[in-house]
Amino acid sequence: MKCIVCDTDAVGICKFCGRAICKEHLKTNLFITGYSSKSGSWDFGKNAVRVEDALWCGICHPEYKGTT
Repeated sequence: MKCIVCDTDAVGICKFCGRAICKEHLKTNLFITGYSSKSGSWDFGKNAVRVEDALWCGICHPEYKGTT
């Protein structure tokens, strides 16, 4: 697999878009996932999983939106 930016060997995959990235172009970004509480509503403050250093290509633009 080759880096989307420079075509050298990739070391990882962007968590947000799936693009391959090499060590030189690898960045990190906050990745948040959540699950529904028993009441059926989403509450990222109480039941979210946060990954502060998820692999990111720097090309895509992740957008976080509330569900309310």
